[in-house]
Amino acid sequence: MAVVLTTVKRRAFLNALELKLRRSRGDMLQEFLGALMIKVHGDNFVPATAHYSHGDLKCDGLLHEPLTIFACYGATNGGDGISTSALAHAVAKVAEDFNGAVKHWPDLKEWVFVTNFVKAIPPQITNEVLKIQKGEANRQLKLFGHAQFEKAILSLDPEDIEDLIGDAATDADFRQIQLPEVQSTINDVMAAMNDGLIRDDQPIEVPAEKLDINQLSEIYRYRLKQGFQSAGRVGTYLLDHPDPMLDGRLAGVFKTKYLELKAQGFVSDEIMNGLYDFALGEHRGIAREVAVWSLLAHLFEKCTIFEDDPSKVVAA
Repeated sequence: MAVVLTTVKRRAFLNALELKLRRSRGDMLQEFLGALMIKVHGDNFVPATAHYSHGDLKCDGLLHEPLTIFACYGATNGGDGISTSALAHAVAKVAEDFNGAVKHWPDLKEWVFVTNFVKAIPPQITNEVLKIQKGEANRQLKLFGHAQFEKAILSLDPEDIEDLIGDAATDADFRQIQLPEVQSTINDVMAAMNDGLIRDDQPIEVPAEKLDINQLSEIYRYRLKQGFQSAGRVGTYLLDHPDPMLDGRLAGVFKTKYLELKAQGFVSDEIMNGLYDFALGEHRGIAREVAVWSLLAHLFEKCTIFEDDPSKVVAA
């Protein structure tokens, strides 16, 4: 039986799950599903290990009993703001993947279409699944979305949940930020970058509506607001650092990364994902996640990253 979570920790895990789903586009959703299903179903689940030159047999994961084939569609930013053409592609993928699974796995009993939509699964996808189901008396078709991920995640012990999604920091974690972890985060970022970047150590007055100007989703606003609780300590750490140029060089690194992501046409949520992954690197754990979000909040307050002018924001 899974451990009963406190309300605060449960909310932290649900926030972390949304962030995980938003970052699980393309093959990353398949990887996340595989890791989750192994924890839920053990040896009954077989993750996809496709050799792409030979095809994946339309299988993104398999349950032995009952024989179940999973198909994944990982939309950009959890499907938030999905374009008409991308949605049409997702709808077409339902029939394509199902028919392919039946061809390669004729004995399958269930077929599950997995999405990372953080809001409701679009009715066009649901309608396509129901339409196919009408002609399949001996097979069951299912949808697996945010609600199903949430149910599966919350059925696990906290250690397993953190292993899967991390980023479950609470307000208390931010109030107890560990400055050595901030230092380690900064050192890792600087060590990975070449010199010769923009230096940006001249903070400007931040408009109160900056979160609105950049059209960030609520989950990112929430994380930044948590980070604001400890951003001042990050700023003080940088101000008092023995290297007086560190603050400017660090800001330059993130300014450059921000402009690089923006130049690729990414909207604000996607840019935030990119900056978070850039700062986090290969590290995991609550202390590192608190350090990363606090650092990003500090840079956001300085206007090093994101815009203070609505005309400069990449429209969704």
